[in-house]
Amino acid sequence: MAPKKKVTGIIQIYSRKARDQIVNIGKKFAKDAGITEMMGDIFACVDELIKNAVKANYKFLLVVERISENLKNQYQGLGPQDVQKHIFAILKDKQTYDRMASEIISQDYISEKVRKILNQEGKYLNIRNRAYAENREYSEDEKRTISTLTDFLHMRRQLKEKDIKILLKIEGNDDFVYIEVTNTAPIMTHDLNRIYEKRDEYKNYREQGREQNFFINNIDTTDSGFGLGYATIDSFLSNMGLNPESSITIISANNTTAMLSIPLASIRLSIQKIP
Repeated sequence: MAPKKKVTGIIQIYSRKARDQIVNIGKKFAKDAGITEMMGDIFACVDELIKNAVKANYKFLLVVERISENLKNQYQGLGPQDVQKHIFAILKDKQTYDRMASEIISQDYISEKVRKILNQEGKYLNIRNRAYAENREYSEDEKRTISTLTDFLHMRRQLKEKDIKILLKIEGNDDFVYIEVTNTAPIMTHDLNRIYEKRDEYKNYREQGREQNFFINNIDTTDSGFGLGYATIDSFLSNMGLNPESSITIISANNTTAMLSIPLASIRLSIQKIP
């Protein structure tokens, strides 16, 4: 593989078309690296990272909307620009944001709202993917159905207005393939801690040879499943013969980046062991 081979892209909506494009790019990297046999498992990890980013961005938008409403109620006559300045200051102070977001989540059924939006998104994607597969525009009935998905459509508008998106970067050299998924919104410390807790819990189950019990015991997707996606990724990484702790890193600041590091020598060794 030539050094510093890199592809970057923006995911506006995680449709079948977007997935096909990512898979095709991934196949090229996997072929060049000689790890085509592991492409399915690697894509499964990327798929989970993107889905987690989608959920996190929806949750962030709902929290920010509630903060905005609270500011308007607390300071009567506050203009839109002043509200945005207040929100910007809050987001710069992680402690303040975490505290306010935690209060909102405990009172405002945010996780239930995220699930409702995801359900509506699922209906939208079914229509969009069907039209994509059939290479056609939406029918009038489909347009009417989409127009009823008001919570999802509102979130789509908010994503565009606030320029919140998911960035994907794939980079490879002779030794590693690096995959970064960034959602341009901060993650709450509570959600980050939940990810680490679920990863530790999964690790303990796996070390005891009871991996399946972890997923059985975590069927309830409270908090919209935050943390479970990463445990699923750890499962794929372990099955590929990799150490999950060193293979995936989460960087949290004003945005949130998950970096997947695929050591090619280890992957090739695992491929050789496949019966």
